Amino acid sequence: MNPVSLCDAKCRVQQAQEMLSLWLEATTNDDRTANLLGGVLTMLDGIPDVMDAAEGELCVMDALTRSGGKA
Repeated sequence: MNPVSLCDAKCRVQQAQEMLSLWLEATTNDDRTANLLGGVLTMLDGIPDVMDAAEGELCVMDALTRSGGKA
């Protein structure tokens, strides 16, 4: 398995959300599948925002490390 950057991982989560949303829209007369898709979408909700925040914090930590800990 190849390592994936945080940015790429965020994009993959967003792509998964879009695909699941399209699948949910196309699902008719199948409440069980719709409920499962809705559940997965709910679990993924907000994850890209958290990943953005984590990336920002990592950049700050990296800058501090490179500057010798001086703000």
